Amino acid sequence: MRCLLIGDAHLHEGPNLDDVATCLAFAVQTARERDVDLAIFLGDQFDRKSTPEERLVLRDVLLAMPCPSILIRGNHDALGDLQVFAGYPNVQVFEQPAVVPGELVGSRCADIVVVPWAEKSWLAAAGWTGEAGDQAGARALAQLIQGLAATRPDPKRPFILVGHLSVGGAVSSSGQPLIGRGLEITLGDLVDAGAVFTGLGHIHLPQELAPSVHYIGSTSIVDFGEEGEEKRIGILDVGADGTYSIAWLPTPCRRWVTINAWVSAEYGPMEQMAGDDNPPVFTGPSAPIMAHWQAEGANVRYTVTCGEEQEHLFDQAALRRRFVDAHTFKVETRITRAERVRAADVAAARSTADKLAAWGAATGTEIAPSLIDKLRQLESEVVP
Repeated sequence: MRCLLIGDAHLHEGPNLDDVATCLAFAVQTARERDVDLAIFLGDQFDRKSTPEERLVLRDVLLAMPCPSILIRGNHDALGDLQVFAGYPNVQVFEQPAVVPGELVGSRCADIVVVPWAEKSWLAAAGWTGEAGDQAGARALAQLIQGLAATRPDPKRPFILVGHLSVGGAVSSSGQPLIGRGLEITLGDLVDAGAVFTGLGHIHLPQELAPSVHYIGSTSIVDFGEEGEEKRIGILDVGADGTYSIAWLPTPCRRWVTINAWVSAEYGPMEQMAGDDNPPVFTGPSAPIMAHWQAEGANVRYTVTCGEEQEHLFDQAALRRRFVDAHTFKVETRITRAERVRAADVAAARSTADKLAAWGAATGTEIAPSLIDKLRQLESEVVP
């Protein structure tokens, strides 16, 4: 059995909907070229309750897919939102756990255990809440998976486990918000389930939790918190003897680029691309800052860190002209304000010399007595 594993797509109407569509079209092309038996969408097809435009993108993908497809509900998929696709040729939608015998997808090599997103609200409805409810939910989820595996038509046949799950110890992307409504399963329980391979959605950062347990990762970059992450799909081959192999294919997703800018006391305005090992470079209205290819077609974030009196050195209109080839461009300005000492002794001091002495005492700055004497002498000689 050869399966195509597709992680969180997060179809979201807006400036990056075309990017997700491009990555999903790449998945369809891969299924054709690799003679795939089954395409498995691992949850979060949508980012929230879907719009007609978002559903049209997924419709085109499912109709173009040259093999049967399985859609698994993720935590971002609204309940019932995927059912519109259940009547499509060769499409099965799963909002509840189930077993898919290999024969239904034309293979006798392995079965498929499907586990969609599990809500904590299910526990609350049963009277389980708090920490005890979480523990009970984790146990129930593990027992559910083991029970599904045991009720397959041929329990001796290998099976793969696919779903949208939260696994303890997984590392999320820095910008991925994780809503605490789901049940968390332990890695040990997943391994003990006995699947030949476990492919999961939910966490956007691709990672191997165990030799046969993987988060596939999101299909494309969702926000700047995922900048620089690998985005991929997987080709999983499973043999009748229980052996498997997995190949990862990077998706052609859009780049997200952060450029950090500041003012150097020695050189003036400077900037450097985030994650770039090359030294920072001088910036100015006529200076080429970054190579053209680094911004062309990318989502670019330009962060400026400077004092209030330096903000004029970074003209936003000029910046937008320079990065006109970017797909999207935004400027984030972080103003650093000088800290002022408001010690009572400084405010009470009458002369400048006394204020300097009080400021030194308040801030722990050593002020030479000779300097204070010279300042007092200067004040006495200056005629008001």
